[in-house]
Amino acid sequence: MSVSNPPVVPADTSPEVWRMQMAAIARRSVADRLREHEALNRWADQAEEAGVRRRHPDYTDRQVMLAQARMRYGDELVLKVWPDEALVQP
Repeated sequence: MSVSNPPVVPADTSPEVWRMQMAAIARRSVADRLREHEALNRWADQAEEAGVRRRHPDYTDRQVMLAQARMRYGDELVLKVWPDEALVQP
C-alpha cells in the first residue's frame, strides 16, 4: 500500500484488524491475488447474469448478453458494437 494513497478502513472494521487483513493480502503472491480477482469477477458476472434472467425470464441467451453489455458499457457503446440489435432492458 502506498503511503500517499492509503486504503479506507471500512466502518465495521477496527484499524488493527484492517492492518492484519492488509498484511495478510501483502504476504500472498501476485498469482494468488490474480486468481482471487478472476474468481470474484466470474462470481460477479454470474450474479449479474442471474439478476437479468430473474428480471426477464423470457430473454434469450443473446438478450441476456446484450443486457449485461448495456449495464457494463452503456447504450452508446452497445449500439456501436451491435448496431442492428434493439436495446433490451437490463
